[in-house]
Amino acid sequence: MKLLIPLGSLLLVAAIAWSAADLRPADFQHEERERRLANRIEFPDVKGDATAMISCFSQISKGGKMKETGCFTKDNFDAAFAAAIMKAAKKSSMNPAIIDGDKRTIYLQFRVEFIAKGEDRDIKLYLNPGYTENVDAYGPDHVAAQRVIGKEPWQGVCPQRAYFLVAARAFVGEDGKPENPSLERVSGIMPTADCQNAIRETILQSLFTPAMADGYPVPSAFIETFSN
Repeated sequence: MKLLIPLGSLLLVAAIAWSAADLRPADFQHEERERRLANRIEFPDVKGDATAMISCFSQISKGGKMKETGCFTKDNFDAAFAAAIMKAAKKSSMNPAIIDGDKRTIYLQFRVEFIAKGEDRDIKLYLNPGYTENVDAYGPDHVAAQRVIGKEPWQGVCPQRAYFLVAARAFVGEDGKPENPSLERVSGIMPTADCQNAIRETILQSLFTPAMADGYPVPSAFIETFSN
């Protein structure tokens, strides 16, 4: 008995296989398990049941190194968990992002969840910053879009002394192309129009890996903060 497969199905399988080899976001599953971030984080000493969700960012090099890692904290309780993440990241590696078959340095936004229940300690990592619209659409385990760090026009234009922090928001399609960047002041001054335009241009000129849900590229909202 012969198994007949429509030509269209064969082409679809081939396209998916080619895409997987040609395009891949950075992920935590480094082949050397001892170098994975989850295996290097030391759970802070806490009493009783506790949970903490810490949002972080990092630059992931072409070689998979985590560089310039930072985390956001709400209070002193969060600070201990953030410190544990940043300490572990210094000696951790990831699978680097791949676009068009080449490894790329990307800006990664991720979260780490700490769960203490009785004597149990659990750490979960998420490859997304938890933006509500993306989580509502694709669930908490989707992979957020990742921006390639390349030419950064804003760095030569934006203020060096007067403090500013703005959030750039854009739409990133399933093809990885950014559209409609907008800016919102977070703190400090609102930078000059030239600086704002340079940040928008940085977003529009950048390459992206698209957001991924269940292994497939999907459109998403992308938000990145810019500051001096």
